[in-house]
Amino acid sequence: MVRSIACVVTLCATVAVAAADPKPAALIGAEPVIAVAAQTGFVDDPVASDGQRLAYLIGDSTKSELHVMTIATKQDQVVDISAVTLHPIALALVGDRALVVGQTDDGQQTATLVELSAHGKVAPGAAVFTVPAATTMTLIMRDGKQRLVVHRAAPTKTGMRHDVQIVALENGRALSTGHLELDATGNDPKLELHVNHWADGFSRAVGTKGGEWDPKENQRTPDGEATYDLATGKFIDKHAIDDLFEQRKRYQVMADAGGVVDFAHMAWDNSAPQIWRNGHPKPVELDQAMQQYDPKSLQGIVAVDGTAWIALKVDPVNADAVARKKADPEYFDIFTVSADGKATRKARVLGTNTRFRLGVIGDKFWLLERSSGFDRGGKSLTLYQLAH
Repeated sequence: MVRSIACVVTLCATVAVAAADPKPAALIGAEPVIAVAAQTGFVDDPVASDGQRLAYLIGDSTKSELHVMTIATKQDQVVDISAVTLHPIALALVGDRALVVGQTDDGQQTATLVELSAHGKVAPGAAVFTVPAATTMTLIMRDGKQRLVVHRAAPTKTGMRHDVQIVALENGRALSTGHLELDATGNDPKLELHVNHWADGFSRAVGTKGGEWDPKENQRTPDGEATYDLATGKFIDKHAIDDLFEQRKRYQVMADAGGVVDFAHMAWDNSAPQIWRNGHPKPVELDQAMQQYDPKSLQGIVAVDGTAWIALKVDPVNADAVARKKADPEYFDIFTVSADGKATRKARVLGTNTRFRLGVIGDKFWLLERSSGFDRGGKSLTLYQLAH
């Protein structure tokens, strides 16, 4: 009799296991190309590529190492840049050298071009040149080339003066300079410009410009939107304000964007993502149900042609999951977005209780897995190729 009971219990257990949901796949729609993890310390935030090589940093409070890996062969070149900076915040490959932007203890920023290979008596990691400390240093694309914007902000008696230099990465030469002096309310009375936000590393100021005198109408034209280029000392874009209410809402988003004009953003009601290009939004049409995602998880990379990559993380207890009384797997979903705003899900990475940071290299994407409770860097960096 005892044996019969045992058989019944075993049968019930077997049925329960058979009815259980299969374990969700860790990766769908993509294949890892490169996966690196820090044995000590952490993988730092800056990541760069020239299409053939992947550059990343591994560091801690006492050391910072620059890794330059050839994607095709996985050959890894390691350069100690501890003498340059222990807190790198931006990175660019410049031929057989690399430009590293670092943050100093007082919050200022410096930039140094370092050697990647030995040249005679010059050792890897040696500084070719260093740009003196400034308020911010930002890598941008200008005139089809990657440049460094060196921005220095200094208080004046009435407000703030902003000086900028556009610097060539290969030799540190200043290609152009300029400045803008604003009063305490963000106005330049001479230019009749009120600055709402900045772009391209503080090299361009965007805001509202006072209208100009129209002799035919014998009156001033209405105020308009304008972009002022500090490096050339000229307005590069001026146009009328068609809808004042719309402009105010748009300018509020731009003021909160931290100097970025191309980015992904959620609509005000969290109904759908938007792609912002040159400060103007375009709605995104997902091929998946938006209600399954956490709107706060949205990340995006916008290309110059208006296409984009975006990522959203599944909310395991979204409304549909609650209705089913069954939590959804915490997938981090990767989408490509066409120029007309159509978003197609291409890959899924399981990220239970995990935070990722998204980046893109050509037709590949990378994810930096964040460490718990630490916003700088992460545990690992993985470069993925979409499955075909």
